[in-house]
Amino acid sequence: MLELPCDITDPLGLHVQLAVLLAGEAARWRSRVTLTHAGRTVDARQTFDLMMLGVRPGEHVVVRVDGPDEATAGEAIRKLLATF
Repeated sequence: MLELPCDITDPLGLHVQLAVLLAGEAARWRSRVTLTHAGRTVDARQTFDLMMLGVRPGEHVVVRVDGPDEATAGEAIRKLLATF
């Protein structure tokens, strides 16, 4: 399992455009991708669930990738998280 810590630097927090990008990337892989914030964990493939976390600017999240293609998926998601 890979853990990808990330601080949300976008002035709008984890807004709908970022949630859609993350959900789309997570859906490309066979590995399970989750996002954890403030003790709550959601499936990163679910845009609505990501939005319901209410992640604000400057807050910390952890993306976890676990599965058969986790190395490749993790690298792709890591590149995406750099834009957050």
